[in-house]
Amino acid sequence: MTAMTAAIANLKGGVGKSTTTVMLADGLAYFYGMTVLVIDLDPQANSSQMLLTERGVQAASDQGKGTHHLLAEFVAGRPAAASPFIMPNAVTLEELRVAEEQDERQGWISILPAHPQLRLRELGLEEEWYSRAGTPTTLSNALTAYFRTAFAPLEFLYDIIIFDCPPNLSPLARAGLSLSDTFLTPTIADSVSTWGTKQFSEWVGKNIAPDLPSRNFILITRFRDTSYARQVVSELRDIYLKDRWFGPTIPESVHVLKAMDRAALDSYDTFRGKYGPVKGDVRRLAERFTDFMSQRTGTTWRKIRD
Repeated sequence: MTAMTAAIANLKGGVGKSTTTVMLADGLAYFYGMTVLVIDLDPQANSSQMLLTERGVQAASDQGKGTHHLLAEFVAGRPAAASPFIMPNAVTLEELRVAEEQDERQGWISILPAHPQLRLRELGLEEEWYSRAGTPTTLSNALTAYFRTAFAPLEFLYDIIIFDCPPNLSPLARAGLSLSDTFLTPTIADSVSTWGTKQFSEWVGKNIAPDLPSRNFILITRFRDTSYARQVVSELRDIYLKDRWFGPTIPESVHVLKAMDRAALDSYDTFRGKYGPVKGDVRRLAERFTDFMSQRTGTTWRKIRD
């Protein structure tokens, strides 16, 4: 079975996109024993920092690992291959580490990390491409073709590949969207985020996935239980995005932010220790998303941990 691919994306920034990436990766690896690959396409590198630490992101770059190095291969016209640029261990959970040490792997996370250098490399590529009368669309198409070839061998090594996309429609972001089977859209229950979510939905439906409703998983993040927030959620579910699959509502909590802090690259925490009071939210996210994937693929994933 080849890997499912999911883009975590929204035009609106600050909606918990990278946090969702890490929570989903941890939840699928921990509860279902999935082998997960995170591909960070966002120059802010937030999901990379959460999984590897800031020092780990820089160390990966110094070792020639990362999206910006893969992009350099594209610029140089070299053969497309992503494996040399992947950090094979982005696991933060003690249970996964112990199982691996006992040669009984039950869930794993690897990452093709981003680095702030990606922003400069992408800008340089765009300037060169457009100076030769290229367009954003032709660049997006070229990147999509290159990445499809680079990632193809990985589809048999992982259960799911998660693209953490930047909050824009740059050629790099569009390539990530074009390579995805499904689209997970985090949003906050406020008018600005809802507007961005509707814009994103309309653009992707028109330009990437005409069948978007059946491939779209909506996640309300940083939820504050107020009458206004409940009204926004109701409108999203019943009016604007009534034909989408909705995940659990993730409450606003300092525990979510604390869970994303990793002290050092060689430090691990138990699932309960990492997520504390929000562990149930991570479990429900993993459960709901596997239900969504099962509906699309006909494959049922069995829980290995409760």
